Amino acid sequence: MRAERRGAPWWVVVVSGICGALVAASLVMAGAQPEVQAAAAQQPVAEVDDPSVVFLGDSWTEGRGATGLHGYAPRTGEALGWDYQVLGVSGSGYARPGEGSTFAQRIDRAVALDSDVLVVQGSLNERHSTLDVLAPAATETLARLAAEVGEDTQVLVLGASYNPGTPVETMDGINRTIEAAATAAGLRFVDVAALNWTDPADPTIWADAIHPNDAGHQRIADRLAELLRDVPGR
Repeated sequence: MRAERRGAPWWVVVVSGICGALVAASLVMAGAQPEVQAAAAQQPVAEVDDPSVVFLGDSWTEGRGATGLHGYAPRTGEALGWDYQVLGVSGSGYARPGEGSTFAQRIDRAVALDSDVLVVQGSLNERHSTLDVLAPAATETLARLAAEVGEDTQVLVLGASYNPGTPVETMDGINRTIEAAATAAGLRFVDVAALNWTDPADPTIWADAIHPNDAGHQRIADRLAELLRDVPGR
């Protein structure tokens, strides 16, 4: 008598089918995982722009006295690792256009750059102006700058520096006038002369009677970079 062959119970077939499906799905998911990871790795990462600074000023900002006009402004930007733009014009100031334009005539360009920090430097060229002329020019320039600059831009106003070719009393009068204008506009003022950023008695830092040499520009850059690192929001 032959032994009777019977099929597996129905529930065994069903359970086996379910298990098989789950195993197959797991294999599919496992096989797809590297592709999912690769796709995620290819997603663009948002880049954070470097801070930026604009330098608006006179021949010191332009870089006169430094080799290749590589003055305090680019040296400061490089020390910080920031993007920078230099808007320096020799002979210029608040009241004096010098070889091109007054500070006020460069405000539009400076503001359009939408930098994180805007440094206004000088100017010893106001030694050729009277304080009666300088006062309204500085007041109007800095008030306009404060009104037009972007809300995320910090403005730092640097006074004029002592130098071997200009009497101390003249520089003090210029700086008092500019400080009053900056204060009225709600802008931070730094009296770099009083802080002795450039010692007029040190012959090793001067290219001529009114311009620093490479060492002098580097000394300014070192001090300014230290200040800018502490600017709120940077």
